[in-house]
Amino acid sequence: MLFFYGTGTSRLLTAPLLTTSCTHCGITGQLSATVFSRYVSLFWTPIFPFGKMSVTVCGHCQQTIAKLKQMPESHRPPVQALQQQARYPLTNFAVLILFGLTLVFIFGVGWFSDPKPVTALSAADQPVVETGVQEGTRYKTIGMTEEGTYLLAEVTRLTADTVYFKTTGLLHGPLTAASATLALRDSVPAGVPISKYPRNLWHFLVQGEGRFRRIN
Repeated sequence: MLFFYGTGTSRLLTAPLLTTSCTHCGITGQLSATVFSRYVSLFWTPIFPFGKMSVTVCGHCQQTIAKLKQMPESHRPPVQALQQQARYPLTNFAVLILFGLTLVFIFGVGWFSDPKPVTALSAADQPVVETGVQEGTRYKTIGMTEEGTYLLAEVTRLTADTVYFKTTGLLHGPLTAASATLALRDSVPAGVPISKYPRNLWHFLVQGEGRFRRIN
C-alpha cells in the first residue's frame, strides 16, 4: 500500500508589534508577527504538531525574517510571548483524533453496557488577568517615536486572554485629558483595524518595558 507522508504548516496567530522598530528601515509600528505551527501529515492530513515558527514582516520596507534565531534581540521577547500565547488547533491532531475515536467505537461497547459514575473534571487554571487594564483605559507611548512625538492607545474591548485597542497617528505638543479625547476621536488613521494583543504581551509592554504609560 502506498503512503503519502510529510510535513506542513498552519497559521496560528498574527499581531502587530507596535513598539518594535524595523532593523532595516528604522520605522516603528510597522512590524507584524505571524506564528505558524509545524505538523507531520499523512495523506496531507495533520497527525500531530512538532513545533512553532514565527515570521516578522515590515509593512513599510517589506523586510521578512522567517527564523527566530535570525531576529534581532529587540524582536525576540514580543515574538516569543506570541508563540507562548498561540495554541495548537485541534485540526493539527486530526489523524490522532480519528484514530482515538475509532478505538473508542471498537472497545467502548462494553463500557457503555455497565456505565460507571463519571467524576467531574477539575476546572482548568484561569489565565492571569491584568487588573490595571479596563475598557476605556488610555495610554501614551514612551520612547518609541522621535523626540517630541508620541502615540495614544485606548482599550476598546477585553476578553479573558486578549486586549483589543485602537491607536492614533503620531502626535506632538502638550497632552491633556481634552486633547487626548480629541486625538482618539479624530487622529485614528482611517481604515486601520482594531489591534489586539495577548494579555501577557500587553502586561510585558506596560509593566515590563514601560512602553505604554497609563494617562487616566
